[in-house]
Amino acid sequence: MIKSFPTPAAYAAAGKPTDESRVAQIQSTGEVMVDGVNVLLPQPTDVCAVLFDEEGNDRFVKWDTIIKSLLPAGWTHVGYAFDFDGRRFKVLDKDHTTAKWLNCWQYSITAVSAAAIKFWLHMKGDYAAWVAIEVTLTDSSNGYINATSASEITAALNAAGNTGNVGYDKHGYWAFLANDNDGAVESDGTKIVVQCDLCEDYRQYQISDTTHALVGCTMALSVWGDMPASSATFRKTGASSAGGIMNVERAVIYYSASGSVPTANVAINNATLVKREAFDSSAYCADLRAFYGTYEAYIAANMVLWPHPDYGAFGMIDADEMTRRYATKTFTKKDGTALIKFPALNTALAVGYGTGKYAAGRWHLSDITDGMVYMRDDVMNKLAEAQKRMATTVIANNVTRWFARWYGVGFAWLFGGYYGILGNGSVTSTPRCQAVTLCELD
Repeated sequence: MIKSFPTPAAYAAAGKPTDESRVAQIQSTGEVMVDGVNVLLPQPTDVCAVLFDEEGNDRFVKWDTIIKSLLPAGWTHVGYAFDFDGRRFKVLDKDHTTAKWLNCWQYSITAVSAAAIKFWLHMKGDYAAWVAIEVTLTDSSNGYINATSASEITAALNAAGNTGNVGYDKHGYWAFLANDNDGAVESDGTKIVVQCDLCEDYRQYQISDTTHALVGCTMALSVWGDMPASSATFRKTGASSAGGIMNVERAVIYYSASGSVPTANVAINNATLVKREAFDSSAYCADLRAFYGTYEAYIAANMVLWPHPDYGAFGMIDADEMTRRYATKTFTKKDGTALIKFPALNTALAVGYGTGKYAAGRWHLSDITDGMVYMRDDVMNKLAEAQKRMATTVIANNVTRWFARWYGVGFAWLFGGYYGILGNGSVTSTPRCQAVTLCELD
């Protein structure tokens, strides 16, 4: 469609076309305006909806031109492309789900030095409390690492618990003899695994501390196996910290009101962020004002460094390898039911479209390297517009979402929607899980 308008005001009053693309000339200025509808890109050079047609050919529809009702009914919508490098691009799945990062707790007793042992647990009803588990073992064969000891520990667990939450049916703890791979065995075990089939509170990772000591046994949290962990990152300021900003708009909202109030001079690369009022007027923030100028620039400078060196959280195995190693791992409950051990990682295995590059098995739970791009303000805003036009769930900077890397102990990496940061959350919580796949152009 070709149209002419006498003035910019007349052009604006006409609105954007909703049924076909338009080339418009504005007579008073000589400008030519191109208003596209479902503009197809030969490459995903900008954020775009990703579809494939009946023959399996990619169709990339530019984010701000999408009119879903006019797209061919035979095209299959996959998700949204971002981070194109000239050859490869990433696709964020059009759908999402929620899941815990971890589904059980396991602790391994690998040595027993006395018949009387003692360890500590946090149990349902009052996860803040320490519950002492004291057991007198009767069978010393194999250094007490045997089925009899596992049964006696289970009996002690059945008798333990907080008020109103005593016994396995209430708190989920039991024990079994296991091999090196944590598989249950009847004899010739190398460890006794204490397992909780209820994963509900981050404090469950603890079995001792400086005031609640282990007695007569060597015991440690073992549910993570050989999974790598790190809590370290760099910020653009050069500061090393356990995270940083991913979305400036959201971080400005949070830290403006809830940042710290300094009581001493604040260094320009201090990782603790001050509130807006302090930045604007506190004598302790004079160096910040002089260096950054505005509060928004100060917050933006505290984004996670990107691109990031292979250091800390960014130096571990990526989401594809995490998926390969851990997404299908299971554990067995006391009643014999097998469940997925790491549900958030596993969610990506259910994603798939067709038999080509978007097929099942090619996706992973969003990695922190993915989130560093799509949670950036400019990219997220384009994604949100494309998602709104395609009538799928719209990405938001106030929604917390899991990433596919382990932070340590009882926590995993995530985008913290309350703060706009790359942070960490309890593996017992259920943030959004959204899959990503890395593709190459045909």
